[in-house]
Amino acid sequence: MQWPRGEQQTPSSVCSLPCKSGERKKVVKGVPCCWHCEPCDGYQYQHDEFTCKLCAYDMRPDPNRTACQPIPVVRLEWSSPWAVIPVFLAMLGIGATLFVVATFVRHNDTPIVRASGRELSYVLLTGIFLCYVITFLMIAAPDVGVCSLRRVFLGLGMSISYAALLTKTNRIYRIFEQ
Repeated sequence: MQWPRGEQQTPSSVCSLPCKSGERKKVVKGVPCCWHCEPCDGYQYQHDEFTCKLCAYDMRPDPNRTACQPIPVVRLEWSSPWAVIPVFLAMLGIGATLFVVATFVRHNDTPIVRASGRELSYVLLTGIFLCYVITFLMIAAPDVGVCSLRRVFLGLGMSISYAALLTKTNRIYRIFEQ
């Protein structure tokens, strides 16, 4: 028997080729023996030959997408230069902030401290202190408590600082407006 284009082998008579690992079979409507292969995408893995399932929140699919594996935790080490430099700068900032607070407390009733707005200055210094403290939480090993404190302190420190600056600016504007 002679085949087209001079081929010697008998052509295979299949509707669809087998799917690769990590792909599911999607049956063609009206032709139950034929399918299209669709890759499992995102965080899905091949559960059986017809379905893909989503991995748990702390898991990701393995390279061939046939099972889930735990997501490795990658974090800064305290001894890393990427951690040592920010910690050093944060310690300097905390020291400077505490020095300014001590100076304000020591000279609390002087005219220059009263003119700067004592209460707003203390609020601003509290916000600045929280911004420096967040450095230590960013480098700490992640767990539920640390991650919660990161979210709260980062927003809180910035909000307190900006609120105090905005209030001081508004106060100065109203003084010179009159």
